Amino acid sequence: MHGKVSADQIDTTNQNNAQTTATVNTQNSASNNDNNNNGNNATSDVAADTSANSNNNTINNTINNTAATAASSTANAATSNATTTNTNYDANDQGNYAYLDSVKLTGNGQVQLAGWNATNASQNKPYHYIVAYDNTTKSEIAQTLVTNPVTRQDVQQAHNVYGAAQSGFNVTLDLGEDTLANADSISFISRYSSDQAGKVNNTDFWYAPITFDKENHAWLDSVAIKDGQLQVSGWNATNQAANKPVHTVMVYDRTTKQVVASQVVENLDRSDVAKAYPDVVNAGKSGFFASFDLSQLNLNHQLQIISRYSSNTRSTGAATDYYFTPITNGNYTNQGSLDSFDLSDGSQLKVTGWHADDISKLESNHFLILYDNTAAKQVGVVKATAVNRPDVAAVYKSVDTAAQSGFTGTFNLSNLNLILGHSYSLVSRYSTSSNGNGGDGQYTDYWFKPVTLSQKAYNLDNVTMTNDGLHIVGWMASDYARGRGNAYAIVLNNGKEVARQKLNLATRQDVANAYPSIYNSVKSGFDTTISLNPSQINGNMQVILRFAGSADGNSDFDDQYSKTYASNAGSFDAIQVSDSGIYVSGWHASNQAANMKYQYLIFVDANSGEELYRQQVLDVNRTRNDVASAYPTILNSGQSGFQLGFTIPSELDHHTVKVIDRLSDDVNGNGNYVDLTSDTISIHNNKWAWPFPAVGEGHFMGAQLFGVNPGGEFRQNCFHDGLDFGAYDHPGTQVHAIHSGTIVGVGYTAGLDWYVLEDTGEYLVVYQEAFSNRGNITVKPGQKIEVGDVIGNRDTSHVHIGITRQHNFNIALAKSFTNDGTWLNPLKIIRNGLNG
Repeated sequence: MHGKVSADQIDTTNQNNAQTTATVNTQNSASNNDNNNNGNNATSDVAADTSANSNNNTINNTINNTAATAASSTANAATSNATTTNTNYDANDQGNYAYLDSVKLTGNGQVQLAGWNATNASQNKPYHYIVAYDNTTKSEIAQTLVTNPVTRQDVQQAHNVYGAAQSGFNVTLDLGEDTLANADSISFISRYSSDQAGKVNNTDFWYAPITFDKENHAWLDSVAIKDGQLQVSGWNATNQAANKPVHTVMVYDRTTKQVVASQVVENLDRSDVAKAYPDVVNAGKSGFFASFDLSQLNLNHQLQIISRYSSNTRSTGAATDYYFTPITNGNYTNQGSLDSFDLSDGSQLKVTGWHADDISKLESNHFLILYDNTAAKQVGVVKATAVNRPDVAAVYKSVDTAAQSGFTGTFNLSNLNLILGHSYSLVSRYSTSSNGNGGDGQYTDYWFKPVTLSQKAYNLDNVTMTNDGLHIVGWMASDYARGRGNAYAIVLNNGKEVARQKLNLATRQDVANAYPSIYNSVKSGFDTTISLNPSQINGNMQVILRFAGSADGNSDFDDQYSKTYASNAGSFDAIQVSDSGIYVSGWHASNQAANMKYQYLIFVDANSGEELYRQQVLDVNRTRNDVASAYPTILNSGQSGFQLGFTIPSELDHHTVKVIDRLSDDVNGNGNYVDLTSDTISIHNNKWAWPFPAVGEGHFMGAQLFGVNPGGEFRQNCFHDGLDFGAYDHPGTQVHAIHSGTIVGVGYTAGLDWYVLEDTGEYLVVYQEAFSNRGNITVKPGQKIEVGDVIGNRDTSHVHIGITRQHNFNIALAKSFTNDGTWLNPLKIIRNGLNG
């Protein structure tokens, strides 16, 4: 296993840089600029026993030894001071002047001080001591005699007092490691004394108290995984460790709240830390390196490195801890996306995407695994190639490694036993192990959405029927083409094969870009003509695109079916009926009409289907580019337009018809033909007509007319409620409907004989006195009729036709001899309604 993550890649929230300058103010006060609150005598989840760190006996012994040393040097110091003191000074100056130039820790609890103290009060006090005073214990803890005064002419010039020129000092005091570890502040005293031991008759100058750096400074330089070990390096410098010689580095599992690994380390040289923290006694030997067995650690837990200084290897008693920011957070964002699963070139599987998870700082080996979900086994693995993904970093700002989360990978298909129909998943794995698929280390997986090896697609970009056959341009791609290298296009007519063509597939990069996950989609294009006689296509046409294992394409194959194409299509764009004429236009295209050069319009009765009229169309083969675009699979569809206009013959007038456009090989429109039939068309069936079309209006005698007329005096009130069509003046047997409508009644009444009632919607029409028996009536109640349809056969002297807006025949019948508007004049209505 290997992998490396720098400390600033993990978290630098609570760490301070080793190059940060730390100084001690030795003028009037001492201060420290480090705000790190980590450490001190720790009380935390990791327990450390505490005990008193001060030792009064040690301090007293230090002072007594210093006094003894001072006694042995008294004579020399006094003699030196007497022989060098300037006798020409200002005896009236009562000031006590001093300055502490520098304070520097030298190690092992020693401090080096340099400064000066000049005062007339030092006269007759030949012993110059520097004393350390612990402001916490309120006691002197160390003193030393200045045996080699430092010449300070600068002081003499500034303060012309007794001994000023020899007022300088540069001494070392042994404060003791316990003092450095525990004292809150130290005051240094410059003391002139007549007492050889410096105990009585003293003149003191107290310099401003100095607080040595009490902070706990540390930095984790690196966290790496190598050879199955978690390796950490860094430094930890603090005066709190001055009396704690044992340095232990521990791994604390914050998830389980226990120390899971620890190691006593050797303190390594760190001159860079010593430069940054000169007032920390052990800064120059604060470095560490530790290595832990990964089998003891769970990288998916929140792990934290602790640096501990203690008095013994058991880490009992007083201890000073530094808790580094956790190296793992135990709650990683594990996100990913598979951008491409590309089988398009037929020889390689290329995958691209991203997998963002900060566990990759430690699980630094990135594998891509192809897993067969159906067979439940791995079929391939490759090392991922890293790709920068600033887009992912912009979305997942809390994931430090998001910008480096992209990947690409390539699998050789010849090494993969991919099985059609199986489901495959790409797995992105970060692992501590570089072996195999990383499964023998600690790892984190992201499973992308499965891809089933059963995809296929096609498109016919262009399908055109020509005299030579069906020309097709397009592409076909299928996962099932793997192992089936014979491509065919097969033409069906009504589900039966009529022709086939073997295809040599060409490069279609656009298809590969659109369908990268389909096997060998880049080799999918074709442009060919399938030889056939267009007249063979007389039904619904389809194209099969086939990949076959056999050379002839008849076995071990997989098909894709095109949509159904019509072989006969057309439209009546306009059928316009005027008062006297009719105009028909449209288009009609058919593969069967390749040898049919005659075109007819045939009009048939919409109800009976009986042919009423036909006429040849001469204005044919009109250009129709719109049809060619919509129906390219029909031969000559671009020249399929036609139009015809003619005067309405009597055979068609007042009929509801259907129009048939017929393409035929017969000059009369019979023989072999292909028909196109219109919807129902009404020819004047919304108009009024005469009951005897061959006669038309004819002429009437006075008694035959509606209303009160000469010759009708024999009727009650001289009123006639209808119009009589006599057999003499309106010859003919068949009585035709004078308007379209619905038969609502057939009955018999004395005086009316058999009668028929027709409801036109607006009017009620009665046909009476024409039928001597029911057998002469050809319609029945509920039947819908068109104008001109036969109502029945007249076998009497006349037919009486009445028209009323009163749809209740009995009410209207009661008003037969009353001229109150119930009954209307049929002659006027028919005349006015002949043109609609």
